[in-house]
Amino acid sequence: MRSGIIGICSWSILFLLNVKPHIAIGVGIFSAFLSESMIQANAKSHLRHKATALQTELNVAIHQICDMKRALDLTTKDLRDALDELHRRDAIGSPAARELLTRQEEAMVAQRTALKVSSDRSFETLESLERMIISQGEQTARVQEVLSMVLQQLALEPRQQINMHDSVFTQENNSTPSMTEDLIALMG
Repeated sequence: MRSGIIGICSWSILFLLNVKPHIAIGVGIFSAFLSESMIQANAKSHLRHKATALQTELNVAIHQICDMKRALDLTTKDLRDALDELHRRDAIGSPAARELLTRQEEAMVAQRTALKVSSDRSFETLESLERMIISQGEQTARVQEVLSMVLQQLALEPRQQINMHDSVFTQENNSTPSMTEDLIALMG
């Protein structure tokens, strides 16, 4: 819409300045194409900024997972030392030590399970965010490519008065639109 409005304004100004109609139409189409390119470049830059922010968040999450793993390793080492001490005492025959040993072993198993679940979720989130970033980049590139091809095709057919309203092409006169197969295929 913005590109169309800019093109129409450019054409109107040149028309009011008594510039030849075919030059005014050409400048209007060129202005619309140029403004659309600038709008798409801005959108692409915005998506790149979002992708960078998401990548930074993912790196922070990975760093936190690594910190959690280090903390778990330290805790596991401490628990093993405690278990070794309990085994030593158990060898002497203390019933309370056996009970404590069983609780420590259960705590280690629960800790391992919790870390594994947390790591799996974090990596699944990382993979889904990477897929989303790639998909957004591909969609933006495809939209920009199709719009460029459509505007180039329109620039090659200046005999028609074609306007763009809500992503639908219309003609000013009451005749049947004579869009080429290539243009229809690009829009499809």
